[in-house]
Amino acid sequence: MRRNSLIILISLVVASLMLGGCTSAPSSTTTASTQTTTTATPTQTPTQTQTPTQSPSITPTETTPPPAITGLLANNAYDGKLNLWWDMSMAEDFDHYNVYINTAEITNVTGMQPVFQIKDIATCGYQATGLEDGTSYYLTITAVDKSGNEDTHVSSVSAMPIQMTRGTIDPDLAVDVYQSDMAWAGTTLLADNHNTASPRIIEVNMLGEVVWQYMVPQNLGGVSDVELLPNNNILFSVRGGVYEIDRNGEVAWQYLTSKISHDADRLANGNTIFVFGMNDQKNDAQVTEVNPTGEIVWQWYAKDYFDTPPYNNIYNEGWIHTNAVSRLSNGNTLISLRNFNFVVEVDPEGAVIRTIGEGICSHQHDPEVQPNGNILFANHDNPQRAIELDATTGSIVWEYTILNEKNWPVRDADRLPNGNTLITGTTEIVEVTPQGEVVWRFGLQGVTFSQQDIADLGFYKADRIGTQ
Repeated sequence: MRRNSLIILISLVVASLMLGGCTSAPSSTTTASTQTTTTATPTQTPTQTQTPTQSPSITPTETTPPPAITGLLANNAYDGKLNLWWDMSMAEDFDHYNVYINTAEITNVTGMQPVFQIKDIATCGYQATGLEDGTSYYLTITAVDKSGNEDTHVSSVSAMPIQMTRGTIDPDLAVDVYQSDMAWAGTTLLADNHNTASPRIIEVNMLGEVVWQYMVPQNLGGVSDVELLPNNNILFSVRGGVYEIDRNGEVAWQYLTSKISHDADRLANGNTIFVFGMNDQKNDAQVTEVNPTGEIVWQWYAKDYFDTPPYNNIYNEGWIHTNAVSRLSNGNTLISLRNFNFVVEVDPEGAVIRTIGEGICSHQHDPEVQPNGNILFANHDNPQRAIELDATTGSIVWEYTILNEKNWPVRDADRLPNGNTLITGTTEIVEVTPQGEVVWRFGLQGVTFSQQDIADLGFYKADRIGTQ
């Protein structure tokens, strides 16, 4: 063991969240002495067992170690806990994972004792507990083969556990599922319109407590889109315009127009882009981009491309009911045409480059391009679903069905850094793993309302604000 390194031996829980095709595994808890000469001794579980720290009994037959572990990701899980995720090892002769934690950066594990060893190759998540809040830790993991070979030259990721910010309990809101070892910890920012007389924007912690709120003036009506800006201000849209407020509720910027609904985004160039879909007519611009001074710098008119059969005579709460827009990294713009049941990508001149999701989309909401080029969106099927679509082949590569009594619509689906998906429905918001396990659920309790004006009811969109 290197004498200049402080090895942190701690209580820990093995998480069952998997990435990259991993399957879930039971959790286990271990305790460890703070002496640097003592290794953690885990309790026995069906899939994860203690591996002796002495040399393997198998005689080595080769000396090539398994490939280095990729996809390392660490995140504060609050109150002395850190979560670690990684991509599953592809080693054919895999024997176990070694987990290392240190208060200094880890680049070589030669002589270091692992704090825990995991026998299940499909386990790709780990939670360390008993850490000191406010202290930065470095975490890494290696794969060891049956001959005892281990790649000792590693990279590590750092994270700092902090205490969870506590808030105010709202009797109308509750979290009834929270698996801290599998969820992407943080606060959740959302539009809350369940009380139509008092629409608001709230930020809740992982326990569902309200840590910040902004009461929207009644004359503005219900809120649809809400997003956190890099300056910590909040951008939100209502049917009378788009507003930027600071954390004290003071208006920092606004653009007033009656031809706006559903979605507004602040672009990297400082401009703001928004859509108009609620009761839009053929002569209306479905997308508008304005600069900070309120000057219109770009607009997109669907009539230039779709005022022909079979699209020209469609009407359902507007001609197209455009409900989402995002600017892509290539400079093009992704637009959700709800009544047409597909998404379009248009170039800077407004020409339609391609349509996406025909035959699969059903009154889709909030399509977002993923790093691999797939499209994730909320789909108004019966029942409601979140769908990830391969935009090249048009095939569904992932989906999650929302089961609720009245089939209240889902309006938002966001992919989180750990591979989970945050899905916002009218009465609840859930975080689910790639395998579809609910690891966080927040929703209304003891609240009933009719479906007569569903556009102004419940939750609309939500964003998870991570701790790292």
